[in-house]
Amino acid sequence: MWKLIRMEWKKNHTKKYMIRQAIVIAVLGLLLFALCYGGITVDPETGLTESAPEIETMAVQIDLFTNLTFLIFTSVMLSSFIISAYKNKTQSLMFSYPIPRKKIILSQMLAVWIFCGAALFIGKLLIYLLLASASGLKADFPLGYDMTSISFYIQVLLKTVLTVTLAFIPLYIGKLMKSSKAAIISSFLLFSVMNGTIGDLTLRGNTFLPVCLFGVSLICGFFTVHNVEKEDVM
Repeated sequence: MWKLIRMEWKKNHTKKYMIRQAIVIAVLGLLLFALCYGGITVDPETGLTESAPEIETMAVQIDLFTNLTFLIFTSVMLSSFIISAYKNKTQSLMFSYPIPRKKIILSQMLAVWIFCGAALFIGKLLIYLLLASASGLKADFPLGYDMTSISFYIQVLLKTVLTVTLAFIPLYIGKLMKSSKAAIISSFLLFSVMNGTIGDLTLRGNTFLPVCLFGVSLICGFFTVHNVEKEDVM
């Protein structure tokens, strides 16, 4: 399996994705630094910081921006590795190898999951470190996190795993509809559901919904590979 995963990284030229991810993390870091220390959210008339109550700390804002970006990024990579491979007949070539189709699809999913998970985890930590290292400056928002706590790293890891695993839902939808666009649009909609409101209920702070969506993601991942041995190639 590890050889298949490495082959997928090499075949899909993951260096280009690495460069794009580095650029995205750098841009997000600068944006969040400006939000925290640049005074761009301060009302010049009242001198008060303008923000929604749900995002009053930088920890929440870092999660919001990085999770959105990497949910979409992971969905794009899964579409490129799997759905596009079906459409350009590369998958047909892969399925001609004496390797079970399930193993091939699973290796493609894991290749993206590991790659994006590692990038998101490292990216989050770099942004957290960037903001914490400038804590001597006047901040418009409290940081809301403590990098000396072990629980902080556990939370970052769990949120990272949740975010990249959620991309299995858009993958399943895109594969079902035979459309990369459907997968990417689904990732936007999925993030909107997780960060929206229904009446007085704020889904962003709801712990039940992420757990349910994580379970749905695993089910979608299972069905993505379940009948692959019998299905026709796109």
